[in-house]
Amino acid sequence: MSVSPIPQPSVTRTARTKIVATIGPASRSPEMLKKLIDAGVDVFRLNFSHGTHAEHAEVLADIQRISHECGQYVAILQDLCGPKMRLGSIPGDIVECPLGTKFALVTESDGTNPYELTCSYTELPDDLQVGEAVLFADGTVAMEVTATSPGRAEMKVTLPGRLRSRQGLNLPGSLLKVPSLTDKDLEDLSWTAAHSQEVQFVCLSFVRTPEDVHQLRQELQKRNCQARIVVKIEKPQAVEQLEAIVTAADAVMVARGDLGVEMDVYRVPAIQKQVIALANSLHRPVITATQMLNSMEHSSRPTRAEASDVFNAVLDGTDAVMLSGESAIGDYPVETVTTMRKICETAETYMDTVQQAGQGSKSASLAGLIQPITKAMVDAACLAAEELSCPLIVALTSTGRLAMALSNRRPNATILAITPEESTARALSLCWGVTALVSNDVKIATRALNTAIEWAKEHDMVKEGQHAILVRGELPGQTVSRTVLIRQVT
Repeated sequence: MSVSPIPQPSVTRTARTKIVATIGPASRSPEMLKKLIDAGVDVFRLNFSHGTHAEHAEVLADIQRISHECGQYVAILQDLCGPKMRLGSIPGDIVECPLGTKFALVTESDGTNPYELTCSYTELPDDLQVGEAVLFADGTVAMEVTATSPGRAEMKVTLPGRLRSRQGLNLPGSLLKVPSLTDKDLEDLSWTAAHSQEVQFVCLSFVRTPEDVHQLRQELQKRNCQARIVVKIEKPQAVEQLEAIVTAADAVMVARGDLGVEMDVYRVPAIQKQVIALANSLHRPVITATQMLNSMEHSSRPTRAEASDVFNAVLDGTDAVMLSGESAIGDYPVETVTTMRKICETAETYMDTVQQAGQGSKSASLAGLIQPITKAMVDAACLAAEELSCPLIVALTSTGRLAMALSNRRPNATILAITPEESTARALSLCWGVTALVSNDVKIATRALNTAIEWAKEHDMVKEGQHAILVRGELPGQTVSRTVLIRQVT
């Protein structure tokens, strides 16, 4: 493959927590994409619930071109729709739902009775059971199933409100027959195959079992796609099988929107902490998502609660925080990214202070990610960086695993990953604290360290008199040796 030279970024990244921004009408123009990259976006999310394949391909090409011009290895996350269920058309488009009112969910309707509802998943009436709850419109209306017959489920309103055509449905706790990968998802994976070199992550929605993850991996392999799988934790069934699902995936997203509808909302903060801790222990990058700076869709400033939400997610150990509507349809996409970056930097400064006071959390085991000899090297490098107040650790890596191991340790130093693979560099855009560069100059450790130090000096990451550390894993034919170099900057 062709290897790009070490880039010259248009902005020096100082925050270690990564930012994922969703593309939409407010952010898809080339001019806005450049502003967002300059503001600090590391990963762009393409939401396949909206837009055509041609539209996604156009914005993907713009991101690739602009990120190269900016000297940043920005990653692409393709978010599949999954089996999101929505109401069909309602006569008059709106129906009031007083407490105790009787409704029916049917497979077919003549379109004249507003109390007979249809759903995009036509088999749903046959899957429901008596006593199950059906939530509508993000949980603002709730009904309970009172009786079932072929093609029909009788319901009564338990939480009054108003329904509109094509609003969403949630079924907390229901064991539906609907697959996690829909026909549309499979069609969208054909788009992925056509852009396999540009898409680093594919996000699987409404995961319920590890088998859902295995199925997506098989579909990707059929299409010769090397994209890494991000699982969205947004169903109670996923929480019940959390460890098996996270183990089967490559990365995790805490999708708090549907999770807060499917489960009691007061449980969501605890589940968020549980998912982040598990992802950290299993060496899976984790994204915290949904309504992080929601008020900034229409305001240039966040609420205090939102700022605390982002801050605490960083303290919990999230690798990345995500913007949805804020960057897709909001009035202040650039300001939102800038604000999120400042909050993350403040949280990281606080974490450094806590660690220096000896109050930091215990590091997770690296077993399963790297070999014991490499683990010893990583811990030695992190200890040396702490003892020397070293601002830079350079990792020579082809797969990215060495950089991920360093990221897991959350050092105060910047982790500069140098890799010959551009796909690895872009994938590392999701990992906390890692700045990735592409270069073939990785075989001679001393020369690679010299190159890294000069690059870091140019970007004010290291100063004369400070130290830089280089770590290198195994090389072909040298599987029993590892390299650690420490050099004072002159």
